Amino acid sequence: MAVVQRRAQRIPQLPITVAEPPASANPKIVQLYDYWRRAAPASGGLPGRKHIDPTEIPTLLEHIWLLDVVGQPTRFRFRLRGGAAQRMGLPGQIGDFMDQFFEGGPADERLDDLHVVVSARQPVWFRGEPRLKHKSEIAELERLHLPLAADGTTVDMILCLTVYYSFFGGEI
Repeated sequence: MAVVQRRAQRIPQLPITVAEPPASANPKIVQLYDYWRRAAPASGGLPGRKHIDPTEIPTLLEHIWLLDVVGQPTRFRFRLRGGAAQRMGLPGQIGDFMDQFFEGGPADERLDDLHVVVSARQPVWFRGEPRLKHKSEIAELERLHLPLAADGTTVDMILCLTVYYSFFGGEI
């Protein structure tokens, strides 16, 4: 499966399809991507939540968050939030919808990457400035959104991992 890559810029940019996370991707991003690929059912299709075993990726759990994909228009509801998101000041609680934190609601362009995951059934990688208010010491973040589908086809959850970077370039 391809990964859709998107870099933050002042001018909106269309996602670019690549074969896997870039060589520059954080090792945690690569580890989750590789795990997700291995978790896919042998019969083909996307892995579902039932294929993801947190005990197999314990070192990543701090950085993982999970979204339910619900309704029409499509909305994204927090199902799980790792400790890193909470420490870094990401707004929201389990059960909140992401669009609550964007002026444009469900159609806000800052949610486009999530919509691409659902419509293209493909992962999305991003590195750039945060799109939501976080703690002020965060200069940049890197994240991976991975589609999950209980039926192997229809994306009903998105498995996410975010790594935070300081102004000095090191991981926080």
